[in-house]
Amino acid sequence: MTTALATHGDKLTCFTAALASALVARGETRWWRPLLAGGPTLSVSPAEDDLLLFEHDATPPLPALGLRVNGDDDWATAYHALEEQVAEHGSVVLLADIFHLPWQHGHQRWHAPHWLAVVETIEGWVIEDPLTMTTELGKQTGQRIPVLSAAELREWSVGLGPDNTVALLRERAMAGSAAIHTGKTFRWLESHPVAPLSPRADRLVGADALIALASRYQFASTPDDFTQLDDLWQALRQRELLLWASDLDADLLDAAGRDHWERAVTQWRKLPPLLMHARMRAAAGGTVQTAHIAETLLSLAEFEGKHLAFAHHPRTERE
Repeated sequence: MTTALATHGDKLTCFTAALASALVARGETRWWRPLLAGGPTLSVSPAEDDLLLFEHDATPPLPALGLRVNGDDDWATAYHALEEQVAEHGSVVLLADIFHLPWQHGHQRWHAPHWLAVVETIEGWVIEDPLTMTTELGKQTGQRIPVLSAAELREWSVGLGPDNTVALLRERAMAGSAAIHTGKTFRWLESHPVAPLSPRADRLVGADALIALASRYQFASTPDDFTQLDDLWQALRQRELLLWASDLDADLLDAAGRDHWERAVTQWRKLPPLLMHARMRAAAGGTVQTAHIAETLLSLAEFEGKHLAFAHHPRTERE
């Protein structure tokens, strides 16, 4: 079974796809290990505008990988920083916006965070964007895009504006901090070794998080109530990645763990279609039936916090 990212974009999110691409560029052959360490997990905590901060990792992944967000409004400054990261590490991750990416279905149609890895190759810089997903306009497949000029890269590097709170919450969860240079025109990840961050004290984790979400969605009725559906899709993808990787990496899960997460993923896959249907009904002004959503979330709670990656072989994740 190949471990090439281009063939496994259906198990990644835009965040993990970019980080995995950067890890591969740095020579990490088992790129899934740092992305799965201590997981899968799901936690929620209160955020502004009656939203939730969803976290999908045992600890924030950027500091765990020795990375932080930097940003600037001046393209010359930003481009020089990108060059430095590529020269030192062979890649750099851009915090882009799908609105500005011409190979994406969302180009010039909607705004959404879309992280990209710029990777140095023999032919020059290329954008590695292996993510595969289904959008409102059909299936979006992974792409590998040559960077032909700095001017072209500038257009693709423009990030989210400061008002996209739902998307920025996802980036804050990755960084473990609100210090993500919100509002800067260009943002990227740079190396910055730090001690791992402690989890937020006010978050609900695992089963408690799923139970809280079940209560929240049981009374959902308006389009605004469904603005964070992608956060639950991210949770599904993280669990799908774990199952796929466990076929290649025997240290990830033992037999009991694999059986556990196979059953969990079967249940998780039922959730996104239910949520999408409910959101479309709400947007059309129809009656939204959320009892099945709440029941599914409650059924998922029983799987959380058990058979975590490397739990039966805890030293392996650092080897």
